[in-house]
Amino acid sequence: MIGAIDLHTAGFRGENMYVAIFDGGFPGVDGITAFNHLFAQNKIKGTYDFVGRDTYVFERDNHGANVLSTMAAYQPGTFIGTAYEANYFLFITEDSGSEHHIEEVNWLLAAEYADSAGVDVINSSLGYNDFDNPSVDYTYQDMNGRNAIITKAADFAAGTGMLVVNSAGNEGNKEWRYISAPADGDSVLTVGAVDSLGRLASFSSVGPTYDGRLKPNLVAQGVYATVLTRSGAVSRANGTSFSSPILAGMAACFWQSQPGLTNMEVIQFLQQSASKASSPDNLFGYGVPNGYKAYEQAREELNKTKLYPNPAPSGKINIRMGREFLNQKLTVTIYNMIAQHILSHTFQSKPERELLTLDITSLNPGMYGCTVLGISSRQSFKFVKL
Repeated sequence: MIGAIDLHTAGFRGENMYVAIFDGGFPGVDGITAFNHLFAQNKIKGTYDFVGRDTYVFERDNHGANVLSTMAAYQPGTFIGTAYEANYFLFITEDSGSEHHIEEVNWLLAAEYADSAGVDVINSSLGYNDFDNPSVDYTYQDMNGRNAIITKAADFAAGTGMLVVNSAGNEGNKEWRYISAPADGDSVLTVGAVDSLGRLASFSSVGPTYDGRLKPNLVAQGVYATVLTRSGAVSRANGTSFSSPILAGMAACFWQSQPGLTNMEVIQFLQQSASKASSPDNLFGYGVPNGYKAYEQAREELNKTKLYPNPAPSGKINIRMGREFLNQKLTVTIYNMIAQHILSHTFQSKPERELLTLDITSLNPGMYGCTVLGISSRQSFKFVKL
């Protein structure tokens, strides 16, 4: 459904990617055959229980084991996860026996750990709006990307460069209906749920955020999703808790295929590849993504030379060099609309992807031209300085 098998066939199975899972427990993981490769190949890179304050995580709620199986399981002929060659960090942040704001703090601490460990992707199949003490419940008005502790933590994590993938929530057929925190985060890839035919799950939480932003971003199968139980048996489960890691694993493989992308560019390409890319809404977001289609689109796009942002609201513009301008001497010239040269910069580009940032603070607001000149290629742009 999401192009994960095609990515695997192309050689992208999560190798050298680092994924952190924030959940309520991982019982049985250290004894399930489908996870043997994680231990034999030293792919469990770190564990910590932020609830119990120790490193042992193969206990507590089996939800995390179900989630991990959708990404990391490898038992050919029986079950294969979407990123079974990735490296994993397993963190318990959720106390499944209660609901308190301290669990949001646990999430923040886990995100800091993940950042310091070089994690690429976080999957969090968690959501918060109701607490044991109703006086501290979040309201829909709090789902604005700025109020919830965990949402601020998630956007902070995304700001460090990690791809934060979070379940939309299972409130779609309940009074609340909407996404919960941290799914309201501006920089969070929020995942809703559909069935195998692409029909929206009745329970899948919907958008928009209170401040009007589109959510969820994408959807994946979360109705009768295949998971492993704590005993290693294959089972079916419902919830955005499973559509999120299924998609997060595919996203890790896609990012492996295009390591020069930023986390926000990963989201952008996945959204462009999705089934409702031309007509997104607050039920499906951009729809069901296709990781292999995103891979092909990214390869084509990254071969092009691009100037951004345009219009340029600040004092800098970026020029991402396409293949025709790599590994050679380049001259970049900015000129005004009467062809007077304003700025010029000559440099040697690298053999790999090259990003040039130019300081344009000295330019007055207006329209300008920009030319990139290489050994045998030339490309011109127009941009507006605000």
